[in-house]
Amino acid sequence: MLLLPLLIATSHLFCGDAQTAPLQSPAERWLVEGSSVTMTCQLSSENTVHWYRQLPGEPPKRILYMAGYSTTFENSKDRQKFQARKNPSNCALTIKRSTRSDTGTYYCAYWRYQGYTALDG
Repeated sequence: MLLLPLLIATSHLFCGDAQTAPLQSPAERWLVEGSSVTMTCQLSSENTVHWYRQLPGEPPKRILYMAGYSTTFENSKDRQKFQARKNPSNCALTIKRSTRSDTGTYYCAYWRYQGYTALDG
């Protein structure tokens, strides 16, 4: 049995109100190779949610984003590896059939559209 370290980041990337920063859980997880793990990101309202993975020694890379309840993957083969679910208060990311290559730090991020002001110059 091989245990894999998986860190779900407690620091967050977000745009918007600092009082509505996403809360991720669990903060850290060890799992058995071949098992699945689910991480959640608590939200204060419906937002466009992004999930990123940072592998050791690499910059974060976006896995997917959810606008409304529609999921868009950066890489189509990740559809077999990851599953995302969302409701108005949280978004969950599941890693299916974990392997050593899944070891890393996972971040959720969101942005909320708040309109814009047109200036006539």
